[in-house]
Amino acid sequence: MKKHLSLLLLISCCLLGNTATTLAQTATDTTAASSKASESVKGLIPIPVVYYTPDTRLGLGAAVIGYLRLKSHTDSTYTRLSTARLLADYTLNKQMDQQLLWEVFTREEKYLLRGELRHRVYTDRFYGIGNNTVIADEGKYAFNFVSARLGGLKNIGHRVFVGLDFLLTNYYNLSYDSLSEGRESLLQAQQIPGYKGGLNSGAGLVFLYDTRDNTAYASSGMLFEASFYNFGKMLGGDFDYRNVNLNFGKYLEVRPGRVLAFNTVLNLNNGEVPVMRMATAGGDRILRGYARNRFLDDNFAGTQVEYRFPLYRRFGMAAFAGIGDVFDQTSDVQFSTLKYSIGSGLRYALSKEQRLNIRIDVGYGREGSNFYIVIGEAF
Repeated sequence: MKKHLSLLLLISCCLLGNTATTLAQTATDTTAASSKASESVKGLIPIPVVYYTPDTRLGLGAAVIGYLRLKSHTDSTYTRLSTARLLADYTLNKQMDQQLLWEVFTREEKYLLRGELRHRVYTDRFYGIGNNTVIADEGKYAFNFVSARLGGLKNIGHRVFVGLDFLLTNYYNLSYDSLSEGRESLLQAQQIPGYKGGLNSGAGLVFLYDTRDNTAYASSGMLFEASFYNFGKMLGGDFDYRNVNLNFGKYLEVRPGRVLAFNTVLNLNNGEVPVMRMATAGGDRILRGYARNRFLDDNFAGTQVEYRFPLYRRFGMAAFAGIGDVFDQTSDVQFSTLKYSIGSGLRYALSKEQRLNIRIDVGYGREGSNFYIVIGEAF
């Protein structure tokens, strides 16, 4: 059944991609003809959405992706790609998601504006805390949330950006499924912070060094981002904790169209971290062989490598491998529990000119495989 579902999703993705490509090409042709007058390259790609992740199962919906590149006032160059995405979907796990996500460069790349507005009705899984939890302890819990994230970074020269980021999320309407008759949910029994919901409010400082040639699909350059957040009652929230994130990416075009990409991620937390914000090992961005919620703890460290290459016309492929784990103390990381992941995936270009892709990835790990269909690259 899973193989048949994967094939169905692959065919659907290709058909939907062809529709989106036609619409995108029309937008590109229209803007190309008037680019001298408008001094920009821009377009809209409306697409039906079909995706699959282990946490949602099959999801159906609609999305509109907008892209923009502004021409310089001083020369003939353009900014790197700015994108915005509006999405609404419903999944077979009875989840709903409405999201507006944007990352926009102003002219001359003087500023980078990014943020997210989101409402979600979600059912998640909880196995306990730590890197050695067992599948038999799986419990489900449902919750709703509304969130807003607003960030603004200033270019201080040489593609270095610094700025502030604000995050506000309200988790509510929590409910739990017991593990078995007479045995309540682990989340409820252990009273993990956030098990009753609550308001998560924080502000942070962000440092970004970004020399990538394209923010959607880089073939050269590097990215280094460091962020430091404080969440707490002084900002109106219910949870007091600190969060540090490091994200490094390096991209090498080893041959025309063939890219070798490296990525290292560090997520550190200290304090009363709500379960929805704990560090995870897995998901569609890193360690793709594991569901995002399979392993949770205060901290995560991981690294991965990916090789991307063209296949045929708008189709491409990628092969990837990664290693990492969640932990409380560094002594918790042991070879016997370390998480590895390998896999491969198919790429289809929604906009070949701007290198906007839909990807279909299959990742393998210690506990089996996981399957993803999502918009955009993992890193």
